[in-house]
Amino acid sequence: MCRWTIGMLAVSALAVSGCGSTSKGATAPRPPSPVNLTVYIDDSRVSVSPTAVGAGPVAFIITNQASQAQSLAVLPAGGAAGQPLVTTGPINPQATAQVTVDFSSPGRYSLSTGGDGGPGSTIRAASIRIGKPRASSDHQLLQP
Repeated sequence: MCRWTIGMLAVSALAVSGCGSTSKGATAPRPPSPVNLTVYIDDSRVSVSPTAVGAGPVAFIITNQASQAQSLAVLPAGGAAGQPLVTTGPINPQATAQVTVDFSSPGRYSLSTGGDGGPGSTIRAASIRIGKPRASSDHQLLQP
C-alpha cells in the first residue's frame, strides 16, 4: 500500500509540473521604451526636439503657441500625397496635446500643420529622422 501511494504521488507531481509550461511568450523581447519628442507650433514654423531617434514608439508632446487652432500630421517625407501616420484634432492656442506613433522603419518623416488653411498653410513643416531600431526594454527597471 505504501509503494502504491508513493507511486501515485510521483505521477501526480510529474503531471502538475507539466501544466502551464509554455516558453513561447516568455522569450519574446519587449518593445523599446517610448521616447518623448517635444513639438512647438507657432505662426511661422513647426519645430521638434530632438530631430533624430531610433525606430520604435515615439510620444509627441505638442504645444500650440500659434494665434489660431492647429492640428499636427506626421507624414513620411516626400510622400505628401500619402496617408499620414497620425493626425491630431485641432489644438487650441496656448494648449497642449499628445500623440504616440510606433515607427517601424527608418527614414525621414515630416511634421506639418493642418490649421484652418489646410495644405496651403504658411507654417513651415519640421522634419525628423528615424534611425535603426532601438534596443528592447528588457532589463530596464519599472517597465510593464
